[in-house]
Amino acid sequence: MDDFVAVPSRKKIVPLILGCAGFVGLGLWMTGAFGPPPASDRYWSDLILMIGWSSVVFFGLCGVLWSLRLFDSRERLRIGADGIRSKSWSDQTIPWEEIVDITTWASRGQNVIVLHLRDPAQFPGRGLAAMLADANRSLTGGDISISLTGTDRTFAEAVLALEQFHSRTALVGSANADPDVRYPPIADV
Repeated sequence: MDDFVAVPSRKKIVPLILGCAGFVGLGLWMTGAFGPPPASDRYWSDLILMIGWSSVVFFGLCGVLWSLRLFDSRERLRIGADGIRSKSWSDQTIPWEEIVDITTWASRGQNVIVLHLRDPAQFPGRGLAAMLADANRSLTGGDISISLTGTDRTFAEAVLALEQFHSRTALVGSANADPDVRYPPIADV
């Protein structure tokens, strides 16, 4: 069986960049960059200004990050017989025997694969993913969250690959695998 590989998709990334640009534009409008800022009897002007600048900073950063991925053809996710490697988390492949459970998490149309590890300290994250790991853990209940947003593959394809490789590993086992660890089917949280 071939490995599942997801790489950045330009046709999925361009709409994300345009959406970010739209929110940056709305934020600039709220700050008064295109004339007087919007007035409201309901909210005080400082709150509108704060929301506007927050929108500019957040969506501007997201737009820059998506723009960098637009020209990147390196793989973002690999699921294979050796385990799972998510480039957004680290360059390490996480072996199947270190994954005690795989669940999914969804919110507002965003589906995420969640890995529960035997010893998360063995697989430290990097960059923004590592900085947000604790918040992510409290939100999803797992150690590593994997999103396929902006890639050429779908969430359903990734789940199918996980079920194929994960159940195969559970049946075949490994010389290093703990015989007491069960590999349950992927469950929804």
